[in-house]
Amino acid sequence: MAAYFLDASALVKRYVTETGTPWLTGLLDPAARNRLYVARITAVEVTAALTRKERGGHLSAADTASAISSVSARLREPLPCGGDHGSLNR
Repeated sequence: MAAYFLDASALVKRYVTETGTPWLTGLLDPAARNRLYVARITAVEVTAALTRKERGGHLSAADTASAISSVSARLREPLPCGGDHGSLNR
């Protein structure tokens, strides 16, 4: 088990296939039992990045809406600053 701090650029890879997506998928695998940390602002930053991907033609409107909904659901519960957020593995 290892601990990782995930920023928005890492989490976007969960929703958009790009360099690093397979690596992130491995980190998020529950079998890896990694401890995952995010900053409170991460949901906002991921939403902005996904919206930019949509405007750039890399995501459809439906895929963007689905990804934003997923991010919101996964990062909804309040966390202590720098708190462990294993629910990213859901």
